[in-house]
Amino acid sequence: MARSRSSTRCTTLQALALHEAVTPDRWCVTRSDLIYLQQEVWRAIQCGKIRPVDDSDPFESSDDQYGPNIHTVNTQYIMPVTEEAGKVSWALMLHPDGLDCDLFISHAWQEGVFEFLSKVLHSWPSGSRHVWCCMLANPQNLDIGSYLQSPSSSPFARALQASTSVLVVPNRHFSIYTRLWCGYEAYRAHEEGKTILIAR
Repeated sequence: MARSRSSTRCTTLQALALHEAVTPDRWCVTRSDLIYLQQEVWRAIQCGKIRPVDDSDPFESSDDQYGPNIHTVNTQYIMPVTEEAGKVSWALMLHPDGLDCDLFISHAWQEGVFEFLSKVLHSWPSGSRHVWCCMLANPQNLDIGSYLQSPSSSPFARALQASTSVLVVPNRHFSIYTRLWCGYEAYRAHEEGKTILIAR
């Protein structure tokens, strides 16, 4: 369980109900939450809770520049922590009433978590308070597919619509637009006239 922060513990039924009660555009976190995540992931790596399992993500435990990719962090940190909290998302675990969405993050999940977090924190737009990031917003232990039946009414689309700006986070491996959802997010952002920023 995430430490040193108040967090919601609930049953799976309560988690489902919470994600129904709080609109998807409010499944957000703060900048300080991302700093906390950075610290918790580093701690989990150092104590062996996050570790390489195969050649698909051969990170070094001493690497604080890139670190494990988002897939690994999701499987070995986000999912276990939120499973213990009742399968609620990481965002609603910390903020069960939700937060207004100012900033929407578009990324491909192949980037190292420290690469991702450092770029987001460095490029955080002035005036933005809360950010919607799929790996933290969506309940990773529930049936995410049930939320994605219609892309135009999905949590991604609703959060992007509510946001003021979109922060695109590139990675060192390949274009994020090889991921279908990122292409869709770019299309929606353009259609809705959002300010699109590139994280550096």
